[in-house]
Amino acid sequence: MIRAATHADIPRLVELGTLLHDTSTYAATSFKPDKVARFLGQLIDGLGVVFAAEVDGVVVGGFAGAITEQWFSDDLLAYDYSLFIEPGKRQGAIAIKLILAFQNWAKAKGAKHIHMGITTGINTEGTARLYKYLGFQYVGPLFTMEVDHGR
Repeated sequence: MIRAATHADIPRLVELGTLLHDTSTYAATSFKPDKVARFLGQLIDGLGVVFAAEVDGVVVGGFAGAITEQWFSDDLLAYDYSLFIEPGKRQGAIAIKLILAFQNWAKAKGAKHIHMGITTGINTEGTARLYKYLGFQYVGPLFTMEVDHGR
């Protein structure tokens, strides 16, 4: 079942976010659970949206996103912060249901476009196929570089 997340879900969502962080390209970057919890609370309170995926009453995944005006026009752009699913549940339909929930939310909010990224380094090709299956178009890669501060 996919539903809007509540504040009661935040500890479990942070736990799942920690799992994602620790197994992704972000693993070398610090992770602050309290900051994540505050941010998810702000999204739930209206800064954006958080969906929770439940299986047998247990939250096994989530989706965090938001909407903003394009910097160059008044058109609304919906975007993801994170799609995270417990590793043992990643091969089912949970991701599809979470993304569809976000698409429906974005449409209801008046978004003209939805942008979804893949920055975790986890199953990049499979995730790209999933996004294409759901109607997203590939528009180009994302590059990253760690900044050396000479320490």
